[in-house]
Amino acid sequence: MSITRYRFRWMRLIVLALVVLMVSGCMLARSSGSVSIIAPQLDTAVDADWPEVDWAVLVQRPVADQMRNSDRMLVRASRSRLQPWPEAAWLDSMPDMVHSLLIQSLEDSGRFAGVGRAGGMRSRFGLVSEIRSFEAVDDGSGALVVELGMRINLVHQPTGRVMATNSFERSRSVDDRSLDALVVAFEETMAGLFADVTGWVLAAGEEASVDLQEWRDRDRASGTRGRPSRGD
Repeated sequence: MSITRYRFRWMRLIVLALVVLMVSGCMLARSSGSVSIIAPQLDTAVDADWPEVDWAVLVQRPVADQMRNSDRMLVRASRSRLQPWPEAAWLDSMPDMVHSLLIQSLEDSGRFAGVGRAGGMRSRFGLVSEIRSFEAVDDGSGALVVELGMRINLVHQPTGRVMATNSFERSRSVDDRSLDALVVAFEETMAGLFADVTGWVLAAGEEASVDLQEWRDRDRASGTRGRPSRGD
């Protein structure tokens, strides 16, 4: 065996050993503490004054920035600094989790003819949303406050026209700095936020439906041809 091939063989063995050590170190670091997987359970709030509507709504997956587009439970330690809560993670990525829980809240209200994910069925309206905040805030006083915020557009599905837009924010103080207390605060804040969204969607959708009918009547009266349908 030549000296060059001998050296090359030993270099490969050294590199392989280093890779094994690095992987083992990562695995040990990850297993040094157990990770709690958080699957929020929400109690749906239903307002007796909400109307029951004859139209369906589809909910698109919310968009979020890169930090929030993950399964990390986040804490805002300062105005410009977000960090993950140690050894805790959401069951799914934050946007996917919010997506599922918002659909669940709309469905559980019992006020819609149908609620589904985008592309799942025919509907009059769709919800397009952005997660603006979804974290616990630590202001240095020792207390935590959960802050959630979303921006939502109500879109007429057949035409893609935005019929209404609104921003929603909810906050709640955390009883103590334990993970259990933090999870309860997130659950109660989400339940309140989604109740606000549900009430607004019902009201804005009914108002938009009246506008859509007026547009159809005007088009019919004027004999307009070739315009995009504003129907369901």
